[in-house]
Amino acid sequence: MATVSIIVPIYNVEAELRKCVSSILAQTYKDIEVILVDDGSPDNCGAICDEFACKDARIVVIHKENGGLVNARKSGLERSTGRFISYVDGDDWIEEDFIQNLIDCQQKYNVDIVAAGFSKDIGDISDEHANVIPSGLYDKQRMIAEVYPRMICAGPYFYFGVCSYVWNKLFKKELLYDCQMAVDPRISIGEDTSVVYSVLLKSNSLYISDNASYHYYQKAFSMLKSMGSLEKEKEKIGWLNNYLVNSLKDTPSEYNLTGQIERYIDSLRIIRYGETKDPSQNRFFNVDSATRVAIFNSGIVGQNIYSIYTTKKIAPITGWFDKDAVFYQAHGLNVKDFDEIPNTEFDKIIIANLDEKSILSALKILEKFKIDPHKIITLL
Repeated sequence: MATVSIIVPIYNVEAELRKCVSSILAQTYKDIEVILVDDGSPDNCGAICDEFACKDARIVVIHKENGGLVNARKSGLERSTGRFISYVDGDDWIEEDFIQNLIDCQQKYNVDIVAAGFSKDIGDISDEHANVIPSGLYDKQRMIAEVYPRMICAGPYFYFGVCSYVWNKLFKKELLYDCQMAVDPRISIGEDTSVVYSVLLKSNSLYISDNASYHYYQKAFSMLKSMGSLEKEKEKIGWLNNYLVNSLKDTPSEYNLTGQIERYIDSLRIIRYGETKDPSQNRFFNVDSATRVAIFNSGIVGQNIYSIYTTKKIAPITGWFDKDAVFYQAHGLNVKDFDEIPNTEFDKIIIANLDEKSILSALKILEKFKIDPHKIITLL
């Protein structure tokens, strides 16, 4: 029986899987079991899992019919034997000290959850991200005062106080188990959110770390390829909203979880199908059909805005810009460098970010290029 069970849900990530599993096996902390959940992957992932299992006795492989990420995580958790649980997605990787850092924090402070930061990898570029709520030890009193009122939404829109991901954390299994098993298996947007905040509410202690040695691999065109019909997106977000409201409803009013959930769900509505509960706040898409539109940033939000504009035929897109333009171009997206902004004709330019810090940074760049502020659309 290992101390830490690392659960890896796997589906259609053949190109990244070897790097992922190798990084887990290379951990300086050795007292682990690695549960590889082959969720009916149509590529060679299943064979790769079996290959690794033959070489390292710490690996357990589960082959199952495809049931989605929630179902795969449940299967891994049921099979786990560790006192603590950590997750790694099959296309991500971790530095060799990742688990050791989590365990060190847990043992030093004897906490229920350790929540780290992460690094987002786009091509050869890696940016570190920390939790909005500062690093440090939070007992139950501090969690009530400083974490719960802003853990889901620390700003007007998509701005988590504690990162929503399960994969940059260490959980006590006894606290995680019921929360993970209760998640509606239909949920395919917000799978992590459905678990993390329920576990936080059950916990008596939390340590927030700035450790960013988990590497989240962001594919260049992940959302352009994964978005379904806009009506299906609405249905998926409806399932998530209903689950969050029901699972977090019996909480003190001072946590303001109802308001936090509303802002989070509104953010998803904007990202996934271009609407908000309040139409007056639907700034990204309230333009005339003759308006020439440019998009600033080509991450998940930018890709979805592009998809929604083209799917709904809202207005013509005359420019798309990102600091990592070369990377996105290599993956087939018509994205240009920021320096091309002054050479592009547009009537409106959308800053495709939902958090205030990123929006303010974008405004400074547009100011440098002397872009008329009346042409800029943001959520501020």
